[in-house]
Amino acid sequence: MIEGIRNVVFDLGGVLVPLNLDRCKKAFIALGMPQIAEIIDPCHPAAMIRDFERGDITAHEMCEEMRRVSGRHEITDEAIAKAYTAFIEEIPSKLLRLIDRLRIAGYRTYILSNNNPIAMKHIRGLFTIEGRNMTDYFDRIYLSYEQHELKPDVAIFSKMIADSGIVPEETLFIDDSAHNLATAQQLGFAVYQPDPNEDFSHLFEMIK
Repeated sequence: MIEGIRNVVFDLGGVLVPLNLDRCKKAFIALGMPQIAEIIDPCHPAAMIRDFERGDITAHEMCEEMRRVSGRHEITDEAIAKAYTAFIEEIPSKLLRLIDRLRIAGYRTYILSNNNPIAMKHIRGLFTIEGRNMTDYFDRIYLSYEQHELKPDVAIFSKMIADSGIVPEETLFIDDSAHNLATAQQLGFAVYQPDPNEDFSHLFEMIK
C-alpha cells in the first residue's frame, strides 16, 4: 500500500480518535435533552451540526438551537459542550508513534476532518499526552469549520490540494466514510477505510 506514496491524510473521528456514540447519547439524556440524543450521529449529522461543522454558525448558536429543539432553555453552553464531547475517547498512543515513524521516514502527514470548535478543543488536548502538541504530528490540519466546506464535497479536497501542494496520486487518504473515500478516489487518491477501532498499522509495516 505504501509504494509510491509520499503523503498520508488522516481523518480524525473514527480513524485516529475512537468514538463512543452511546456515551454521548447518555450524556444528553442525563441533561434532560433526549431529543438531541436522538439526532447525534457523527456519520449522518443533523442540519444544525452540519451548519456548525461547516462554520456557518457559532458554538453558542448551535447550543441555542439544541435548547430550542429540546425545550431546555436553562442548559448552559458549557454543559452542552461537555455532553457533546462525551463521544470522544483517548487516542491510542500506538497511533501517535505510528505518525512519528511516518514523519521520520520522510512522509508528510495531514488531517482532513469534518469537525467543529467544541470537539477540536477537546481533541487537541488528546495530542499532548506525550508532552507535544497536535501540530507536531502533522504538516497541515484541514478542518471543515475553518475551510467552510464539508467532506465528501470536492471543494474541501480541492482546498487541501491547493494549499498543501500534495499530488493525489502520491497520497493515501484514510477515512471511515465510504462517501468521503469515493470522492477522494475520484480525485486520484489511494484510499483505505479502517473498521471501527482497527489497528491499521499493517499498511505501513515496512516502516520500522
